[in-house]
Formats: sequence, C-alpha cells, structure tokens
Amino acid sequence: MNLLRLALLSSLAVGIPGLAATALAQTAPPAAVTQGLRRGAADGPAGLLRALNDAIARNPRLVATPAAAAGLARAAAEQVQAFVGANLPVYRSITRTITDAAPEPVRAAVEAAVAAEVEGFARVDAGSVAPPATGPAPGAALGAPGALEGVRLGSFTLYPTLETAAFYDSNVFATRRDPRADGATVVSPGLALESDWTRHSFNMSGGLDWTNYWQYTSENTLDWNVSAEGRIDATDTTQIYLGALASRDHEDRGTPDSTLFGEGPVVYYDYRAYGGVSQRVGDWVLRAGGAVESLIYEDSTTIFGPVNNSDRDRTRTTAGGLVRYDANPFLQPFFEAIGDFRHYTQTQDDFGYRRSSQGWRAGLGTRYRIDPTLTGEVFVGWMEQGYDDPTLQRINTPAFNFSLRWRPQSGTLLAVYADRSIEDTTTPGASGYVYSVVGARFEQQIIPRVTGILRASWGQSDFVGVARTDDYFDASAGVRYRVTQNVGIGLDYRFTRRDSNVQFADFSRHQVFVRAGFYY
Repeated sequence: MNLLRLALLSSLAVGIPGLAATALAQTAPPAAVTQGLRRGAADGPAGLLRALNDAIARNPRLVATPAAAAGLARAAAEQVQAFVGANLPVYRSITRTITDAAPEPVRAAVEAAVAAEVEGFARVDAGSVAPPATGPAPGAALGAPGALEGVRLGSFTLYPTLETAAFYDSNVFATRRDPRADGATVVSPGLALESDWTRHSFNMSGGLDWTNYWQYTSENTLDWNVSAEGRIDATDTTQIYLGALASRDHEDRGTPDSTLFGEGPVVYYDYRAYGGVSQRVGDWVLRAGGAVESLIYEDSTTIFGPVNNSDRDRTRTTAGGLVRYDANPFLQPFFEAIGDFRHYTQTQDDFGYRRSSQGWRAGLGTRYRIDPTLTGEVFVGWMEQGYDDPTLQRINTPAFNFSLRWRPQSGTLLAVYADRSIEDTTTPGASGYVYSVVGARFEQQIIPRVTGILRASWGQSDFVGVARTDDYFDASAGVRYRVTQNVGIGLDYRFTRRDSNVQFADFSRHQVFVRAGFYY
C-alpha cells in the first residue's frame, strides 16, 4: 500500500493485537443512535466522539449494562476504519468515553465488555493492510490491549509497553542450500503518547526492536522508530492531518534485493512526512494529500568485498485526491487519483541504469457495509511507472485493493485482503517488479482468555524487463493467552517459502516464537 494512501485512506500501522477477551452478549442500540453515530463519523473522529457523547447524554441506559455498552461500542467502532490517520487513539477514546459514563457499580464490567468489542475492531483494522513480500518481521508484536490505564500527564496519556520474544529460525540466511539454523531473542520497549482533547488531536510514539542471535551474531540488529501525527479540526466538516516518521530498519534476508553473501543484514533509514485535508460537503467527502519518503541505505560488506548501497538512496513523492459519495450507508463509491514520483540520489546505479521514475495510479472503488458484521473496501484501476533510462521498460498494470472484515461476535475475527503495487529493484535489466498479494487472517476465541490465530498469504513479485518471477507462501498458526489485562503471552509457528524461476532465490524457512508482553 503506497505512502499517500496512508494520508488519504488508511490508518498508521499500530501492530496486530492478538488478545481477545471473553465474548459477551450485547444489546444493539436503537437505529436512531446508530444513524447519529454514522452522521457524526462523516465529520471525522471528533464528530464521532461528539455524537457518542450526545447519545449517552440523551439516553444513559445505553451504558447502564455491559450488554448495552458493548452494543454501543460496536456501533461506534464500526465507523472508525475509514478515518484518515492513526486509528488506535480513536478506539481508545471510544472505550474511555463509554466506560467513564457507566454507573460506578457496573463500570468494571462495562469496561471489560467494551474493551473486548473495541479491541476486535482494532485487530481487523490493522490486519487489513497487506504485508510486505516476506511478511512481518520475526519480532512481530503481540499487540497491546485497548483498555489500558496509562500514565496521565495533564491532557495526555502515556502508554508504556514492553514486548519480548525468543524464536527458532531454521534458515537464518534464507538460502536454497545448506540452511543454517539458530535461535534469537527480541526485546521491544515502546511508548505512545496520546492527547485527550475534545477537539483536535496529537499523538506520538516510539520504540526499539533489539534482536540478538545466539550463534550468528552478525545478524544482530537494533532497529528504532519514532512518529508523530496531529489532526486539526478546523471546522466541524474540515480536518487537516499532518504527520512524520523516522526509523532505522533492516532488510530481511528473504527480500528480493537482499545483498547476496552479505556479512550482515542491509540497514536503511526511512524518513517520511505527510499531510492531507478532508472536507465534507453534504453527502460528498473530498480529500487531498501529499507525502514524501526518503530512504537511505548503509553500505554492506560481503566475502568478496564492500558493496555500495548508496545507489539505492531515493526520495519518493506522492500527491493526489479522492472524492467519495456517502449518501448510502451500505455502499460509498469513490474515485481516487495519485501521482507517484521517485528520484534517486545518484543519477546512475552501480550497473549504469538511471532508475528515477514518474508514474500515477487512478481508479474507482467503494466502501461497503453488507451488515454491521461485514464491511470492507474494493478498488480497481490502472497504474503506470516510466523510467528515466530508455532501456528500462515502462510498467503498465491493473491496480487493485480489496479488504473484507467479518466480525460476527466478540470472539471471532476474519480479515481478507488483496493488494498490488509497483516496487523498485536494483536487479540489472529490471525496471521494477509488480508485487501482488492475497491473504487472510482468522482468530477464534477457544476459551475465555485464550485465542487461536491462523494466517496465510500468497504473494508474487513479477520482475519487468528480466525473466524472473518470485512466488511467496507464508502461513502461521498461534495461540494467545491473556494472563491479566496488562500481561499477555503467545506461541506461534510460521512457515515461509519462496519459489523462483531463478534457482538461487528459492528458500524455505520454519520459525517458532514464544512471546510475552506487558502493557500499561
């Protein structure tokens, strides 16, 4: 999913929570309340929270019992997924608003019921984003529960987290032959600061991922990330979004451009800034936005000598807009168009290719809501990317994006997705590759506090200009146990395989993870 859609349509990645609470019965709120929440959500997060507060003020019985509060939470949470920007603070605000309004004798029970409902929506929201070619990193988080106390700092709340994992990897270097196995530990502390304002919002977060292998210490990494995002509610119908992110990360050994025979993973720095405006005019929603991303790679070394990665340094600028018609609560069609400009710092890469390019993506789509339990989005269009080097073939291909989110009850979740994008490469002779992916994630509460998770995806990298096609299969199964509201543990098995018509690129990998997390 490209960077501009982060500013236009989707939420920032917040981790995929893997902890479900006990499924509870719920009482659906009156139709007028649901309609009021939907109308409020048309004006963004602030409008939804105003509508939620108004509904509770008019009818306190909506939060008088856990079942009623859970039904109200579902009606509010199902409006959030289409918001621009970071959605986790909105889900937490819904939980806090309903819990604070509940009568004192039932407040704890209301909080548990609302948290279970809202956390489920947050899981499906995060899970609709397609993973990269090799799936999430080995240290993928358990994910923080939604109903957390945090540390109050005036009109802000600070949420500390600490996640740890130990894992076994059967093929550390992602090689076709002579795989090397090893174990590793991951420690991931994090902080999130969220505002508690009735109007506007400001959120910051940061964290570390410190991975230490037991034998192959050359694979040790220390990644970090910091981000900030603000929303200005200029009027009841106008929101302005601004955000920035900086991170130090590394390429998984199984990525298409991973350095062969490298003595360690390729390290790179990712700097992003984005902004957008959303305006409602009657039943129409108009959005415009832009984003800039800068990637800077460190040089690496191999058994044959140093490798210059500076020829991969680049800046990507995207800008575009969206028009959506929201009159129908079940289908909201939209048109989207995005320009995509990629500028490489070096005029030519190490093989003499000029890889700077210009492109676009445009098409039609719709958000859909078949019933309160089944929602999603579908987009179909066309995208192109043309390159400065005349020897690099222009890429023309259909564009698509699909998501389906099904949540029939608190303990059951299903997310299905599909996505296609044009990615850069340094493979000689290839202008880039078209990456297509389809996948699904299913979660089912087995017993109270214990949830089972199944996930599978298939992806294909089709290189343009050379005879190379990589197929990826990624599947995992796991279980999560919520020890307390603040502590969770998990166990996962994951299988990854890449089949390529370039023989050296084939590999398969088995991984087993034991995880634990503390959230406050």
